[in-house]
Amino acid sequence: MDDQHPNAERAYTRKQWKRAVNSSAVLGWLSIAVPISAGMKSAGLLQFFSILIWAAAIGLPIAFIASWLIAAPILNRLMRKNISWFQAVIWGGAIMFLIALASIAIGRFRGWIQSVDPSSFSQLGGGDKVREIDGILTSYGWLNLAQNTATFVAIGMVISLVVRFAIGPGGRIS
Repeated sequence: MDDQHPNAERAYTRKQWKRAVNSSAVLGWLSIAVPISAGMKSAGLLQFFSILIWAAAIGLPIAFIASWLIAAPILNRLMRKNISWFQAVIWGGAIMFLIALASIAIGRFRGWIQSVDPSSFSQLGGGDKVREIDGILTSYGWLNLAQNTATFVAIGMVISLVVRFAIGPGGRIS
């Protein structure tokens, strides 16, 4: 059947699409929240879980909103056909890059707003590792942002492989 036809047979079901979007959100949140919670200075098991609960309260809604706003439309289009492992990696990285780009744009806009306020002074970092002064990134800040973005995109590639494994190769039988 023609792929553009509204009644064309899709490779994945609507249920698989929803599972892919929701799984991506949860795995994305876990890949950020668990290392941050584990890396806190007060490293007791009870503190880890209490921090993780707060991370869930704040991070899970953000993860689901980002997944449904950015990943869901892309996956809806992609999942019309079978998705190979290579396509999963490429698109997982691309989706995470779009999410990172949105975050960077918001952060840089907030930095610009802060930079035009003459009554305030702020600095993130110290010594040779100053990342930001008055909302404007330093050279080290840009490097740090690039490294974090690359890590975020790599995490997206791994998540896409896990999701692809979970939903299968496609080609549903109606």
